[in-house]
Amino acid sequence: MKIEKKVKIFFLLVGFFVLAFLVNEYSFASVIINIGKTGWWFLAIIGTWLIVYLLNSIAFYFILNVRNKRIPFKEVLSVSLSGFAINYITPGINLGGEPYKIWALKNKIGLHSSIASVVLYTMLHFLSSFGFWMIGIIIIPFTVPLNTELKFISVIILVISTAGIIFFLSRHKNGIIHWLLRSIHKIPFSQKIISRLGIKDETPGIIDQQIVDLYNNQKKYFYGSLLVELIARITASLEFIFILWSIGIQISFTEAILINAFSSLLINLFFFIPMTLGVREGSLFFIMDLLKYSHGIGVYVGLINRLRELFWILVGLIIIQFRKHKPIKEDNVGTIEIL
Repeated sequence: MKIEKKVKIFFLLVGFFVLAFLVNEYSFASVIINIGKTGWWFLAIIGTWLIVYLLNSIAFYFILNVRNKRIPFKEVLSVSLSGFAINYITPGINLGGEPYKIWALKNKIGLHSSIASVVLYTMLHFLSSFGFWMIGIIIIPFTVPLNTELKFISVIILVISTAGIIFFLSRHKNGIIHWLLRSIHKIPFSQKIISRLGIKDETPGIIDQQIVDLYNNQKKYFYGSLLVELIARITASLEFIFILWSIGIQISFTEAILINAFSSLLINLFFFIPMTLGVREGSLFFIMDLLKYSHGIGVYVGLINRLRELFWILVGLIIIQFRKHKPIKEDNVGTIEIL
């Protein structure tokens, strides 16, 4: 059996296992009841995330085509949707989709370029998170009354966001692979692990060079991709408006952004919890209380979020099965070309 087919089957089996687990966790009857409550608004929620994924793919497309100029947008979209689906089902840390993206793209642009492009996009994705949380801090005074507790939370978020922005901008400017390897070397027994990975001496430098080039020499693509990612995060806030409108609760767009920002912050802080089970619901429980809404509404919103994720996981897994991978070969210098 070809390696591509084995990888497809692996992701499919893992995906459907997690999908079945989540459905069982909330019970199939509960899933149907809550979709019934949401009604036709559920289509608006699904549509919102279609726009979000299109924007994410546009940002990734900018990065991929700065140098390569040969990846069609529909290919980028399919890889993005599949990658996000795998991220949702990756226990512990939501980065399982990144190795898949590298594997899916190396056929077209080579291994080094695929690693650099995926790392670049992931860094920009994280950077946009910190920018989005800063936007959340800015709108807090215009959304809810500031008390001592909220001021304290705002300061913490401000410190985290500022530190994150400074860190990722510095890594875009100076590279991240060499920095990661230096950090890993400080961990006991790490050298044996790195040696088993078979990383060539020149590989980190090649990847870092491509990462640095985007920030230092292609700033319009860098800031263009970052802007699109920020717009995607703001657009995703519409989901909360549609969910609450479906049960007769009218909220403002600034409230929706605040809910989205606070929820995503906690989900990222507790990334080590498998599939963030309970974290999303807890964060929504807290923020809905802060906005003077009923506690139980937060649990309902969290469940609809999960149902939306289940839908797009299924879409991503189906795309993985139908994607075609052309055979490849390696040339004399270790890059990968299409036959």
